[in-house]
Amino acid sequence: MVGAAALTVAGAANATVVVGGENGYEFSVDGNINQFFIASNQDSAGGAFDQDNQQVANGLLPTFFGFNVSMPEVNGLKIGARVSISPSTNNGSYVQDNAAMEQREAFATVDGSFGQVMIGKGLGLYAANNILLDQTLFGVGATGVTASGDQNTGTTSLGRIGWGYEYANWRSQIRYTTPDMNGFKAAVAVMDSDDFLTTTTAGQFEKDARYEASLSYATAFDGGSMKLWLDGMTQDVRYSNLTGSETSDAYTVGGQVIFGGIEAVAAYYDSTGQGVNGLGTGAFNTSGSARDGDGYYAQLGYRFAGKTFVAGSYGESTLDRDNGNTSNGDAADLDTNSMTTIGIYHDVTANLKLVAEYSMMETEYYNQSSDDEVDVLSIGGFISW
Repeated sequence: MVGAAALTVAGAANATVVVGGENGYEFSVDGNINQFFIASNQDSAGGAFDQDNQQVANGLLPTFFGFNVSMPEVNGLKIGARVSISPSTNNGSYVQDNAAMEQREAFATVDGSFGQVMIGKGLGLYAANNILLDQTLFGVGATGVTASGDQNTGTTSLGRIGWGYEYANWRSQIRYTTPDMNGFKAAVAVMDSDDFLTTTTAGQFEKDARYEASLSYATAFDGGSMKLWLDGMTQDVRYSNLTGSETSDAYTVGGQVIFGGIEAVAAYYDSTGQGVNGLGTGAFNTSGSARDGDGYYAQLGYRFAGKTFVAGSYGESTLDRDNGNTSNGDAADLDTNSMTTIGIYHDVTANLKLVAEYSMMETEYYNQSSDDEVDVLSIGGFISW
């Protein structure tokens, strides 16, 4: 029932608190509080904006407090609902949407022999597996959209968003997921779209829906398991009155293999009009046309005794050159974001995870000859229930 709420669990899956009710109703709560000491050292082009930052904040995940209701099955239908709140512990350099409290999940599900219908707000389909299987999900990862500028994180850090994959984001949607078909599952959804456009006439805005789809395959074998996925999205966006509509679309393909204690993940994406991070950063060139981008990440780790996960990963996100751009060192000039991450993630108990992580971020540009670099060291962890 909880679906995308896998993001909320930093410990074992049995940490959810369940309260039974009359006539088969159940109410449960789950969540986490995470906190990190984050030290970043920036080496900017020409040394003009070098920073040595020390910050105490949450990582890629904010804190979560989730409320779930499970209803008794009637006529083959099982209905559930989830609402969560996501307060940030970070009082860093900015507060997203002028509030430190995010509303990421508010959805209901109807399950039956036909599969599942979900309505409400939850994690998107496109690139969801990329972020859910990334080691930095339980760490910090990147502290900025690029390696230049302010490296104090906002509501959360970025993990690998813009450094190997695009953000799945939390979206208002209507979604259908098929039943499991010998390991295969497919899902399609219509979603509220991102707001890239400007006014078409005075005081009027034009907005088109976003469409996402996912096909996955999962299987278990002696000593391990495997998962493969292919996701896609498309939406029409309007950059300005003068340029008309552009199509923003993307796909990603990836896989995870677990064998014994070894865990490997790899994913690739290709996009148009998404920007470097899927949130619009550098999405359009100076003439208002959508820029192409792509990227990948590869991760290899080993889980010792089922409690300590040691992993390393490398990823890149790139944008095609904006030939009309004459600026230096900004999103319009961005060529490649690359990041190497090494981390140790240790489960002391089912409710306590300790994390130590190091990342090296580098941004390359087309016009600016020198790269920007940031080293990030973070130590902290999760208390989850």
